[in-house]
Amino acid sequence: MRFKYFFVFVLMAGFWLYSCSDDFLEQPPRGAYSAASLANSKGVEGLLIATYAALDGSWFESWGNNNFNQVGGASNWVWGSIRAEDSYKGTESTDFVDLNPVERYEVQPSNPTLTNKWNGSFDGIGKANETLRTLALAEDITDADRTRITAEARFLRGHFHFEAKKTFGNPPYIDETVVDFSAVTNDVDIWPMIEADFLFAFENLPGTMGAAGRANKWAAAAYLGKTYMYQGKWAEAKGMFDQVISNGTTASGAALALMPNYHDNFDAQKESGNTEVLFAYESSAAGDIVNGNYENTLNQPHGSSTQGAGCCGFFQPSQNMVNSFKVDANGLPMPDTYNDVDVPDDEGLASDEPFTPTDIALDPRLDWTVGRRGIPYLDWGVHPGFNWIRNVPNGGPYSPIKNVASVAELDANLAGTYDWGFALTAQNVTIIRLADVMLLAAEAEAELDNLPRALELVNMVRMRAANPNGFVKKSDGTPAANYQIGMYNSFGSKADALKAIRFERKLELGMEGQRFFDLVRWDNLTESGKTGLAFDIAEYLNDYLAGENDRQHLANASFQEKHKYAPIPESVITQSTVNGVENIKQNQGF
Repeated sequence: MRFKYFFVFVLMAGFWLYSCSDDFLEQPPRGAYSAASLANSKGVEGLLIATYAALDGSWFESWGNNNFNQVGGASNWVWGSIRAEDSYKGTESTDFVDLNPVERYEVQPSNPTLTNKWNGSFDGIGKANETLRTLALAEDITDADRTRITAEARFLRGHFHFEAKKTFGNPPYIDETVVDFSAVTNDVDIWPMIEADFLFAFENLPGTMGAAGRANKWAAAAYLGKTYMYQGKWAEAKGMFDQVISNGTTASGAALALMPNYHDNFDAQKESGNTEVLFAYESSAAGDIVNGNYENTLNQPHGSSTQGAGCCGFFQPSQNMVNSFKVDANGLPMPDTYNDVDVPDDEGLASDEPFTPTDIALDPRLDWTVGRRGIPYLDWGVHPGFNWIRNVPNGGPYSPIKNVASVAELDANLAGTYDWGFALTAQNVTIIRLADVMLLAAEAEAELDNLPRALELVNMVRMRAANPNGFVKKSDGTPAANYQIGMYNSFGSKADALKAIRFERKLELGMEGQRFFDLVRWDNLTESGKTGLAFDIAEYLNDYLAGENDRQHLANASFQEKHKYAPIPESVITQSTVNGVENIKQNQGF
């Protein structure tokens, strides 16, 4: 069984860091590198690049029908979206069955998808630490490069620990000094250590990096601010975000700015000039395409031959997500009543029955987030509805868009298919973009009672969405639906501001793997008394589930407090047990 190890980084020696002993029987594997052979400038840079490569979440570094990973990397469509109200697992209940209990809040420690996410996180941590250990042995590296490499490795280590922390709640922290893994425990809060890694990166990384995809000081500042947000450290978060918004640059040195059109952030053809992305996992579909964005390879409309794939219908937007984009007469969201009446869809119609999309007013970001019948779907043509859906009763009538390649990307060799229908693209997986930072900054400002600045930041994000050049258009060039989006005039109170900001995050970041983590964050802040707007995640998600009982895969599902965090994999608990003592403790309730 490929998941039999506790920490994947323990296996690093078996992959490319095997050290030969004096015993002639202990020969290094062919093709492996010794630690000594990597203790130089080229070797250390190679280890650092391997750490970046771990962002895809695939700890076993290989491809094939039986050993590729959809659930361990940076997109978090499983851990951050299908556990929230913005999307379903999709497709059929009999496909990828390990995800059914994740979506229904019934996952157990033995579920193998947990191991994918755990191993994806700790493989990255292990590679970052090995980079630092080997760097200490190298003698041909300048002081400037030594500082930069240390800062990049610590940034990445911070990222992987952040992923483990927000997913599992109580993971251990591992740095380069740990040599006895049997003694590792998870009995302390690791936020301070994550903070320290990001702070070091912020203070020591330059603003301009030498290669695409590298973390710069502004990516570190944004991540440090996000770490503060999870702890309710509003002033500290504001300090970081202010610097990012005012002075930040991309890794190439371009000033940070929102892209002109919302969908520009999800177009592989515009990545080289993207001024909004602070940090992303770099994908490539050129040549053998094995470095493509394979976390989303199965998340395409099912049954279409447009991309030559027709597979596999996972990750479908929920009706709740679609309803969220309804607006009032002023073009503003309706966070209290949006879900009272559904936006009409074609579910239940016969294939030959006519269907006309609703003419009710909608936020224009809807049709760049959700594929729905009667609306142009990228440049594939008009979405035909359930003819592109694998199983409507299970996954609903909608398709995802943000992670799907256009025909233009296919023609530009930025997308392709592999094996029996995996649709690989060169689309990067964005981890932090400026709109996310601006809305977090608005939240921090509201918590600090700086409501005018919070208002300004939210409206800046909405102003971009209101750009008519970025609306989905029909073939005659007119808007594909009744798109309306207005600006907030004022916030009457801190609570009003926070409600608006939280809902804006749902709209702006929908289907981007963030929603569930936001819900948990707001619940935790309520429990600690650090927020001006109380939130109960159990009440919220159970209300959502009550409205989804007609969706067969969610019937009778319920959310409990323990489900805020995924259980630690059973194999981790077992293999951390020494002399009958469990050094890694299971999360409460599992």
